[in-house]
Amino acid sequence: MTRPMLVVVLLVSLLMLSGCAEKGPMLLEGIKYQAPEVQAAGVPKLVVGIAPFKDDRGKTVSVVGKRTISNYIENDLVVQGTTADLVTAAVKEALKSRGIMVKDAPAWDMTAETIKADGMNILIGGEIKTFWVDVVSQPLNVKTAAEVRLRVSVADGAEKKIFRTLVLSSKMERQDVAFSIESVSASLSEALTSALEQLLKDDELKKKIN
Repeated sequence: MTRPMLVVVLLVSLLMLSGCAEKGPMLLEGIKYQAPEVQAAGVPKLVVGIAPFKDDRGKTVSVVGKRTISNYIENDLVVQGTTADLVTAAVKEALKSRGIMVKDAPAWDMTAETIKADGMNILIGGEIKTFWVDVVSQPLNVKTAAEVRLRVSVADGAEKKIFRTLVLSSKMERQDVAFSIESVSASLSEALTSALEQLLKDDELKKKIN
């Protein structure tokens, strides 16, 4: 096969792959916090309580995005379980990766009056405002845009006082020649990681955990 013919075959194959799609939801797997290779060591015996995050997006709890193919086919992009569980687990992993002991805390509405932090030095809770990825697939042109926005409050467990409330936000965009579940999951993981890094790099929190 000559080189021009090979190029044509490859292009046709890519077009077919881009155009093929099934109706119904598509499962995204492996969305998680991506720990850096080098982390600061946590304070010994420090215990951070993580309250379950509240999904405040106004969407189905397991749906995290949409794939549109040439303006005529749409697929919901979903995760196993709930978005709230995924984000809560990612917050735990972000702290664990820095050598910090974490503990499950009761649900918290992020007010000082409802702080329950027995046996915890710090309490963290939050709301998921945005956790979404849009994928637009056209022949040889797949655009992926992921966005994460969280509202997080941090309280001192002993003083029962909120000392930090932050809005963490991150967007990730990429362009590929073909659709890939793995690349979509990676985009959401990158956006989630970037948002959580903003929390861990906050000066007030760093004073407590490093």
